Amino acid sequence: MKSLRKQLTLGLTLSLVGLLTLQWAVVTFTIDHLIQSQMTERMQQEAEALLAGVTVNSRGQPVVEQRLITASYQRPFSGRYFIVMIDEAHKLQSRSAWDVNLPVMPLAVGQQQVTHITGPEDQPLLLWGHGYRKQQRDITIYIAESLVDLQHSLRVFHGIYGALSLLGLIALLALQRWIVLNSLNPLQQIKENLARVASGELQQINANGPAEVMPLVNEFNRILKSASQKTKRSRLSIGNLAHALKTRLAHLQLLFDNDSRIGISQLRLTMKACAEEIHQDVERELKRARLMGDVYTSQQTDLEIEVPKLVATLQKIYSEKQVAFAWQHDAQTKLMVDREDMLELLGNVLDNAFKWCRGQVQLNISVQDGITVMVEDDGPGSSAPELDTLLQRGMRMDESKPGSGLGLAIVQDIVQHYHGDISLDHSARLGGLRVQLRLKPA
Repeated sequence: MKSLRKQLTLGLTLSLVGLLTLQWAVVTFTIDHLIQSQMTERMQQEAEALLAGVTVNSRGQPVVEQRLITASYQRPFSGRYFIVMIDEAHKLQSRSAWDVNLPVMPLAVGQQQVTHITGPEDQPLLLWGHGYRKQQRDITIYIAESLVDLQHSLRVFHGIYGALSLLGLIALLALQRWIVLNSLNPLQQIKENLARVASGELQQINANGPAEVMPLVNEFNRILKSASQKTKRSRLSIGNLAHALKTRLAHLQLLFDNDSRIGISQLRLTMKACAEEIHQDVERELKRARLMGDVYTSQQTDLEIEVPKLVATLQKIYSEKQVAFAWQHDAQTKLMVDREDMLELLGNVLDNAFKWCRGQVQLNISVQDGITVMVEDDGPGSSAPELDTLLQRGMRMDESKPGSGLGLAIVQDIVQHYHGDISLDHSARLGGLRVQLRLKPA
C-alpha cells in the first residue's frame, strides 16, 4: 500500500531540489553572461584607445605610442595582453605575453570575435578581437585577459551559494514535512472515528478533515445513516413478523390446552385459519423481498430500469387481475435518492394500489423543487376520516384483507428521512385512493 505521506514528501522534495537546481543554473548563467559582457565592453574600450595610438612604419610594422601602454601590458605574464596585427607577418604583441604566440588570425573590417583560449603558463583567457581600417590599412586588434582570479571568485561564490541553498533546502524540507504531517493529522482523527463507529461508540464520523477529504467523509456518513435507517426498518419488519407469528402460535397453544372443550371439526377449522394467517404473514414478507429484487447500495435510482421491473413483479403477484398500469415522468429519470429506499417506497405504494384497484393504476413522478411521486388507483378508496388513520402503524383499510397494515407507515418513515411529507386523498381521475409523496433529498 502506497503511503500518501511518503508520496507527498518525495514529490515536494524532488520539486524543491529541481527548483533550486534550476535557480542555480539560471544564476550561474546570468552571472557568467554579465561578467563576460562587462569584460568585452572594457576590452573594446581598450582596443579603441590602442587604435588611436597605432601607426604603421615604413617597414609595414604596426607601432603603438608608449603612453597608451599601461603597466599591466609591460609585466610578463600579468594576465592582460594585446596584439595589433596587419597580417601574419606584421604584428605587434604586448611585452606581457613574452615570447608566447597567441593563436590569432587577421579579421575583416567590422568582424568581431569573442572566444576562450589557453594563454601563457596555461592561463585561461577571454580573447576579444575586432577588425578596423586605419591609414588605408586593415588592422586587427586583440585584447586578452586572464580568468584565473575571476574563476576563483566564482568558485567561492558558488561554494557560498551552494551552502546557503543547501541550508535553505533543509529548512524548506523540514517546513514541508511539518506542513504534510499537520495536514494529514485530521486523517488520523477520521481513522479513529471510523474505529469508534465500528465499535458502536459513534453513529457518524465527527472529525473535520481537509476540503479534499470531506466529500468522502460526508459520503461515509450518508451511507452510515442510510444503513442505520435500513437496519431499523428491517428490525421493525422482522419484529412485526415475529409478533404476528407469536400471536398465531399462542392461539394454537390455547386451542391445544382446551382441546377437550372443542370439537374435532371446530379445532381443525381454527388450526386451518391460523395456518392460513401464518402463510399470509410469511408470504407478505416474501413478496416484499421480491419487490426489492437484487438490492445494492446506490445513491442514484434509474426510473427507466427500476419501475418496469417493479411493475412486472407486481403483475405476477396479482396475476388474477388484469391491471392496466401507466406512468409518466419528467425528462429526468435518474433520481438522486438511495436505490433501496426508492424501491421500498415505490414497492409499498404500488403494492397497495395493485391490491385495492379494480383494473387501473397510474404513477406520476415529477422533479420540480424536490421529487413528487403520485400514485392513483380505481379502487374503493376511503372516506376522509379514515385517511388520517391509514398512516398509523398496524391500521388497514379492510381487516378481511391479508397484511399487517405496515406498508404506508414504512413509506412515511422513508419520506420523513428525506425531509418530505405524504398526503392521502380521493383520486378525481380514477375514483380511488391518491397517494402523493414529496421528497427533498439533501
